Amino acid sequence: MNIQKLHVFLSLVETKKMTQTARLLGLSTPTVSFHIKSLEEEYGVKLFRTNAGGYKLTDVGEMLYHYAQQLHQVNQAMEKSVEDYKQGEHGSIMLGASGVPAQIYMPKLIHQLAERYPKIKVSLDVQTAPEIEKKLLLQELDCGLVMETGKKELELHYESIANDRIVLAFSTSHPFSNIGAFEKVDMKGQILLVHRLSSSTGHFSETWLREQNLEMEMIQLDSVSTISRMLSYGKSVALISKKLIEKEDDLAYIEFENPELERQIYFVYHRDLWMGAPFKHFQELVDEIKEVGEQRIAN
Repeated sequence: MNIQKLHVFLSLVETKKMTQTARLLGLSTPTVSFHIKSLEEEYGVKLFRTNAGGYKLTDVGEMLYHYAQQLHQVNQAMEKSVEDYKQGEHGSIMLGASGVPAQIYMPKLIHQLAERYPKIKVSLDVQTAPEIEKKLLLQELDCGLVMETGKKELELHYESIANDRIVLAFSTSHPFSNIGAFEKVDMKGQILLVHRLSSSTGHFSETWLREQNLEMEMIQLDSVSTISRMLSYGKSVALISKKLIEKEDDLAYIEFENPELERQIYFVYHRDLWMGAPFKHFQELVDEIKEVGEQRIAN
């Protein structure tokens, strides 16, 4: 039984009048008659008998009416569940982020999203940018914030929301804190903290050391927050995001003059992604980050 036949059948049972049913459903009387006859032909039984009082159910019609009511209730529940999901009353949103944007942006974004849609489940997967892009390609995540890696996947949509620079960071108690230019820095004997080499920052660190012909003791760490914490002890340096450490009172940094060290932070999602209300709201929140950055540049 299709949904339209179901509505026509139930309405005729309640009104007992063909014309009243037609008016109630916004259909013509012949259309109502057609659906009832079609239903009777489909099951091979007579569902109604007519008399002066209008349409009354036959015995088999009574049985069908019993099950049709249940189908109608299930259909209404299904439609409500789908609509609730679309409006963010149920469901989930799976977010991903590489290290730097995960720390800088995701806590506030997730808080704002949860305030607007408290009933949906929000999850965050923090991996390197290439790993997040891979999961977005497989649609294992809905969207993500990643640091640029130098290449873009055709199936993914990339929207730049902010830029960042790699700087040489260290503690304010480190001897480098009194040096204003990288050209005056002696890197020999320094311990270099690097994010894992599969990350964009880690890849840059490895390339930079090779270009500078430097051999340094390196410690690879999975967490950029751990790198920041270790820098504060004053015994090491790091090539790290400027945005990540510029507001840390116990850390300082030296900027490189190389413009290639400026990187974009992207909001990324699959081009075929279905966008429900929670996703659209999250996208609006991300756009606000972009607008704030543009206003700072303008001022």
